[in-house]
Amino acid sequence: MNKADSERLSAFLENKKLKEVQDFMEADLVVINTCSIRQSAEDRLYGLVHQIRKKNPKVKIVVTGCLSRRQDVHKRLADKADLFMPINEMTNIFELLAGREVKVKLSLDEVRLLQGEKYLSIIPKYQSKFSAYVPIGNGCNNFCSYCVVPYARGREVYRPTAEIIKEVKALIKNGYKEITLIAQNVNSYHDKKINFPKLLEAISKIPGDFWIRFSSSHPKDVSPELIKVIGANLKICPHLHLAVQSGDNKILAAMNRKYKVEHFIDLVIAIRRARPGIAITTDVIVGFPGETRAQFLNTVKLFKKIKFDLVYISRYSPRPGTVSYQMKDNVSREEKKRREFELDSILKKGFQDSNALYIGKEVRVLLEGINKKNKYYGKTGSYKMMLVNPSGKINDSLVGTFVNVLISGVGKFGFEGDIVDSTSLKPKVIAILGPTATGKTALGVKLAKAFNGEIISADSRQVYRGMDIGTGKDLAEYNITGFKVPYHLIDIINPNTKFNLARYQKLTNQAILDILRRNRLPIIVGGTGLYLQAVIDNYQLAEIKTDSKKRVMLEKRGAKFLFKKLSLLKPEFAAQLNNSDKNNARRLARYLEISENAKTVEQKKADSPFDFLILGVDIDDEAMRNKIEKRLDRRLEKEGMIEEVEKLRKSGVSFKRLIGFGLEYKFISYFLQEKMSQEEMRDKLAIAIYRFAKHQKTWFRRWEKQGRKIEWISDIKEAREKIKKFIN
Repeated sequence: MNKADSERLSAFLENKKLKEVQDFMEADLVVINTCSIRQSAEDRLYGLVHQIRKKNPKVKIVVTGCLSRRQDVHKRLADKADLFMPINEMTNIFELLAGREVKVKLSLDEVRLLQGEKYLSIIPKYQSKFSAYVPIGNGCNNFCSYCVVPYARGREVYRPTAEIIKEVKALIKNGYKEITLIAQNVNSYHDKKINFPKLLEAISKIPGDFWIRFSSSHPKDVSPELIKVIGANLKICPHLHLAVQSGDNKILAAMNRKYKVEHFIDLVIAIRRARPGIAITTDVIVGFPGETRAQFLNTVKLFKKIKFDLVYISRYSPRPGTVSYQMKDNVSREEKKRREFELDSILKKGFQDSNALYIGKEVRVLLEGINKKNKYYGKTGSYKMMLVNPSGKINDSLVGTFVNVLISGVGKFGFEGDIVDSTSLKPKVIAILGPTATGKTALGVKLAKAFNGEIISADSRQVYRGMDIGTGKDLAEYNITGFKVPYHLIDIINPNTKFNLARYQKLTNQAILDILRRNRLPIIVGGTGLYLQAVIDNYQLAEIKTDSKKRVMLEKRGAKFLFKKLSLLKPEFAAQLNNSDKNNARRLARYLEISENAKTVEQKKADSPFDFLILGVDIDDEAMRNKIEKRLDRRLEKEGMIEEVEKLRKSGVSFKRLIGFGLEYKFISYFLQEKMSQEEMRDKLAIAIYRFAKHQKTWFRRWEKQGRKIEWISDIKEAREKIKKFIN
């Protein structure tokens, strides 16, 4: 938090025409941003102020940060520091230095609570070009008995969500790879109806290749909603810092931590269940006033049970102004040191056992710099430190980027490894596509059984309940010798409910994450090309709401009129549309809505969080025609497809709506309305399905020409081999 505050202060001062000097001993103004967590940090301030004043008697010294409110610090530095300024007052620094009182009727905390932390809206001078701290608030309401922060920083005040999102979007646009949200207690964040899980979710949806960290988290405020968001969003790093402080309930009560050890253990179990492989790090204080040997051994038990990935161990340090400052500090310095060593030994043994499992694995690393031995260093998403051997000559431009690293050993620094050429370390997803009647579903189900997978439908009509035969759901195929393959996005909405591309994309991404979280393989199966492309190419869909009345009026004008209007508005886009689009009034009306409300109607793509293997299933035209006709006759004569449409009508689905679904529902509706005979309906429907299948083929080939790789397969054996190679 002090680093983030200093970046804002630096930007503010430079905006006021001050210039930063390399040697602070030669500056006209020195601002020292202080920490008060430990006595050692406080002692550093006294030595630094004395040193600066002695070297440069004319310098103006400002003490800000956590020690700026302490009266005992004011007295000790009264003749050496020129100003003690809470960081919230940074925009008034020149008035305060000039001795001009900033007149406010309210106290500083009252102003903050009413007006917010205005200084946080200053655009900072970021010290890194790829990693940024983004404060979401300031202050603390918890009053742990050992902690000075609530007194030093005041009550909790949070930034508006829109302001935070704006800052993060600007960082991503400028190529930042790591966003760390910070506050004294991030879990307490709130802005009207937006809480911290919702803020995290909103940031994770911002397009771009970046990851998200956050700190600090108080165990008492970790909600099931937050755990769910951590588990579902892969942009959130698989690392949670959760300060436990002690493994003994009586000590936790004396610390005023407001949770018990049992609650902490349950939290960790739930978090690890939601996000397998997540790293859990923590803080522990040894030698808190009154801590007995038996109580300390409870912390030892907790260490052995949880197996933390990293622990920051602190020897208790009394802080003036806190409740524990009045307690007798009765654990000797030597005993605190022994307890610290004992915990550290447990950690080291745990590191050796667990870290050995990583050798030979590939991980994604954000490179942070180059050391004196010409090796890169950086961190994994799980906060493991990494020393990386370059592949060839050292390249400065790789600093600040993600690379794939093969772990070769564990050293004092952390892990060691080599940069490898790897297509992706993203989670693996299979897609099976092809024209209708090519056996995609049966193939997908067999592969799902073989590879511990689950099916996600990519069919624009299978989402509707009651439309089973005409859409070819073939639900019986999901049962193989008593084993039921799970499926998603089938039978999820009523036929009278509108369903669009954006909703499909959102639900599919959620299903993929859900399947991955259970360590299973997502397999998308279907022939709706636009649905597949929206997910695989990660379309950034325009969030333009539909005006229902205007939409009805537009659709009544017909496809020919709408296409002509679109050609005038967006000629280049209109020229690229295929015949299906040109003759679809509903789709053309949507394009017009977007054209009139957005800069572009073309779908923007972004890097996907998943790695896709696309398998294409195809057969020759004559074989496809025969399969379509046989399947159609079976559905009409034996499976009751006409009865299905009649049942939908009785349930309240209009003929207009059914005709809008096209193919089977369109032609059977014409038959039921006595607009054609059953024989005519059958023949025209067979031709329409065949033409639709040909259109699907054309669509997939065009997608290939746009650069998307599709692996066309001839049988299940070939599919198995390609999947094995892909997932391994």
